[in-house]
Parts: sequence; structure tokens; C-alpha cells
Amino acid sequence: MIPFINLPFKIVRLFTSNISPAEVAAGVCLGMFMGFTPLNGPFFIFLLICFFVFKVNRLAAMLVLPLFKLFYILGVSSLADGLGGFLLIDISILTPIWSLVTHMPVLALLDLNNTLVAGGLAISAVLCFPVYLGAKKGIVFLRVKYFDKMKGSKHVKWITKVPILGKLYSMSNKLRGGS
Repeated sequence: MIPFINLPFKIVRLFTSNISPAEVAAGVCLGMFMGFTPLNGPFFIFLLICFFVFKVNRLAAMLVLPLFKLFYILGVSSLADGLGGFLLIDISILTPIWSLVTHMPVLALLDLNNTLVAGGLAISAVLCFPVYLGAKKGIVFLRVKYFDKMKGSKHVKWITKVPILGKLYSMSNKLRGGS
């Protein structure tokens, strides 16, 4: 089955399932970290390993990754480059810390001495707590306020009556092993 056809059902399942808001918010934060760092470096591979190892909502991370990557392309990259240059070069107090980090066995491989990576990491670290709280409150708000209205709306009832969508939904449930 084509994966993008099943995407609306997965998004609805994000709101209806018993996934904790903290797990969804952690996925949003990981998507932000992935979006604000370059995709072609070893640090992104580290974030990708975190994506598969830790218990975060992967769907939430993948949904917000293009949004944060768009912000990154539209101007956060220049901000990250300037901030990374400031942190790595201009602040002489941090020079011993960067020297220690770049000489550690595993951390040296993460390319943290790149200005884009250091700046993106710093921006993500500063925004992590507000984004986490906002995503957590946002998912609770959406579940409480809109899910009951959406579940009983005539549009949802009409969509479930469309034969092809009903078949796709039942096939996706069978493939997942659900009922």
C-alpha cells in the first residue's frame, strides 16, 4: 500500500490513541532538533539513532520535521551560523570546553565544531522547553476540544461511508493486526 494514503488515518490515530501527550511533545522536540541541524552530517545520524532508540512519537517528529526545516531554510540557518560562530569563536571562556568536546572520542565525531551544528543545537536547546510545553498543551487541547466534535461530524460520517476509504481503512487495520 502506498504509505501517504494511510497518513490521514495515522494523524487521526495520533489524536485518538492512548499515546501520552509527553511522548507526542518529545517527538515534536526531536523533530525540531532534526529540523534545525544540517541533514548531511554525523550529528543528524546521532539524532536519527535517538529517533529509533528512545520512546518518542515518530509520527509527530516526522510531521513537524518539514515545518522546522522550512524555518531553517527561510532564515534560521543564518541565525544558527552566526550563533554557532559566536559560541565557537568569539566567546573565549568556552574555548576549553570546546577543546575538551572536540577531543573526546565519540563527541569529536559528531561535528559539534561546525558553526551550523553548534548554532542549531543551541537554538533547539533554548526552544526545547517552550516547544515541549506548547506541544503537550496543544495535543491535550486538540484531543479535548476538537476530537469529540470531529468524531460526530457529518463530514467524518460521510468519509467513512465512501467505499474506497472504508476499504483502505479496514485494510490498514488488518495489516497492523488491529480489529
